[in-house]
Amino acid sequence: MTGLIIVGVIVLLIAVLAIWFVKVSNNFKRIGTAVEQTKADIEVYMIKRYDVLMNSMKVAKEFASHEDEVFSKLVEIRKGMDFKTLSEQAALQEEASRGIFALAEAYPDLKSTELYTNLQIQLSDENEHYAAAKRSYNSNVSRFNKEVVVFPNSIVAAMTGVKELPFFKDEKAEEKKEVSFDF
Repeated sequence: MTGLIIVGVIVLLIAVLAIWFVKVSNNFKRIGTAVEQTKADIEVYMIKRYDVLMNSMKVAKEFASHEDEVFSKLVEIRKGMDFKTLSEQAALQEEASRGIFALAEAYPDLKSTELYTNLQIQLSDENEHYAAAKRSYNSNVSRFNKEVVVFPNSIVAAMTGVKELPFFKDEKAEEKKEVSFDF
């Protein structure tokens, strides 16, 4: 009789551990899906931001005859970029964005045109949406990483190969300083 009770307890313990394992594993998948969704949101905002930058560049070209080396670096954004490419693209867009505003300073007539003013407003708006998407992504990554490193979830993470995810960072702080552009 005691042997049957011991077997029953062992079976119950195994069942509880299996349910816990599946629950933790599913939680990793749920949070991972949220991370992927917010990464996709960043890509969407980068595409919109790219469009505004390109429109701004077209308007700016009407006022300035120069080579657009900064803008030629911007390549068409494709969905499904890896994380490194996404970060590199963000840095290029940031550089181009600063170049648009610097160009307006060099050509006061450009600053006064309604079209350019509207494009600057759109760019500022896209930058705000883009920043919000990055914050949302980093928040989900933080949540995911906490789940991965917390004991006993870390055991499930190690067994299933789940690792911490990188946070989205555009650039280093030193690179955020004022940049000079030759137009």
